[in-house]
Amino acid sequence: MTIRPFDYDTYWRDESRDDWRRRGLHWHCHASRMDASAYGDDQARQDLSSELAPREIRDWLRKPSRTIRHVPVTPEDATTWLRGQWEQVKGQVGQAATAILDETRFGTALYDLRCGNDLCWGF
Repeated sequence: MTIRPFDYDTYWRDESRDDWRRRGLHWHCHASRMDASAYGDDQARQDLSSELAPREIRDWLRKPSRTIRHVPVTPEDATTWLRGQWEQVKGQVGQAATAILDETRFGTALYDLRCGNDLCWGF
């Protein structure tokens, strides 16, 4: 068996991926900010009427539609929304703000969305 080399630093630059289009996907963007006590309150996070982030991404779909912050129609639109969210918090996240270059941070996000994957960022 031969394993092809994989370049972890540049794979996300592949602009040919359009799995999302073939699969007819769209996205719902959610955002939740909470303190440590709310983060650890599983019962509150599982409450479907709560706007607190659930533990599992798919559970956002069970939350009320009022928790949807944006409904992008393309991966690029979703990444633009995500960038706006990041700009609001990056000054508050310490070393996480510079641990990954923004080009890589948003490039991998765009690639994942084009592949039809979910995203979840937490700081």
